[in-house]
Amino acid sequence: LRFVYGGEVPPKDALKDEARALIQAADRFGVTGLKLSAEVELASSGINVENCAELLLFADGTNCAMLKEAAMDYFVDNYEEVMASEGYKDVKESPDILQELLLAMAMDKKKKRPASDVGNGDIKRMRVSNLRHKLDKKGLDVDGSKDMLVTRLESAVAGEDGGG
Repeated sequence: LRFVYGGEVPPKDALKDEARALIQAADRFGVTGLKLSAEVELASSGINVENCAELLLFADGTNCAMLKEAAMDYFVDNYEEVMASEGYKDVKESPDILQELLLAMAMDKKKKRPASDVGNGDIKRMRVSNLRHKLDKKGLDVDGSKDMLVTRLESAVAGEDGGG
């Protein structure tokens, strides 16, 4: 409530301890700033073998694109250990996430990981943080899955090209 009424971000330790609950509540009530703050804290607080699969599923279910991207990056770098973890059996039940993981691994194998400075022609290859930055500069919503962010930015760019 302090965030909603006064813009006060909870202390880092509270964000870290309650990040998932804050994300769910903020998502439910449309408090995007709090959701993004909690997402950043959860993504930076340490993804490991034990929590990677669970965080991947959580991020997918709550449209936390940056957390999902961080968990996928961790998976690509540590896939053997994560695949042996208890949480991976739940990931195996999600064909969409498995497909995204395969794509991420293929991109890593070819050394074509998305660059931070891709131009507008390569919006789909941009990192979530860069998508959010460009959307914010245009005054557009920065919340949602990576697909939603890409579509939003592509629409904005197409509108600029068509109107100019």
